Amino acid sequence: MSYRFAQGRGVSEGAAGSALPTQAASSEALPCGGCGTGGGCGAGSGETIEGSAVLDSDGVQRIAVDTSAGYSPNLIRLKAGVPAEITFGQGAGCFAEVKSNDLGFYADLTSGPKTVAIPPLEPGIYGFECGMDMVFGSILVQ
Repeated sequence: MSYRFAQGRGVSEGAAGSALPTQAASSEALPCGGCGTGGGCGAGSGETIEGSAVLDSDGVQRIAVDTSAGYSPNLIRLKAGVPAEITFGQGAGCFAEVKSNDLGFYADLTSGPKTVAIPPLEPGIYGFECGMDMVFGSILVQ
């Protein structure tokens, strides 16, 4: 197991343990860091809050993520091979932006909720994080 840590807008960051994977075959979520404003992964507590996307009649799975005090949920479950949309709520401070290097998306959340389209994915774990690279979430595709 490896842990990722960051301090103060990513000025000092690194990893402990083995290399941090961007995709993993297990169902274990990637660890998450805390925001300088006291926020953690889920609702500011650092706990894992799971949520599963709902498959709508148009064949797209959808889920909403509250960003008022962390990412809730911070572990999003998606079905492999099915397109998805994740709507991130309006955010400020640490949660003013959300991005994923794994999936290639970025959204500015300061003016209101934003929906990110996710193409059909292979099974694995994909990460997302705040714009400061301090608060993290995971998308588990099974």
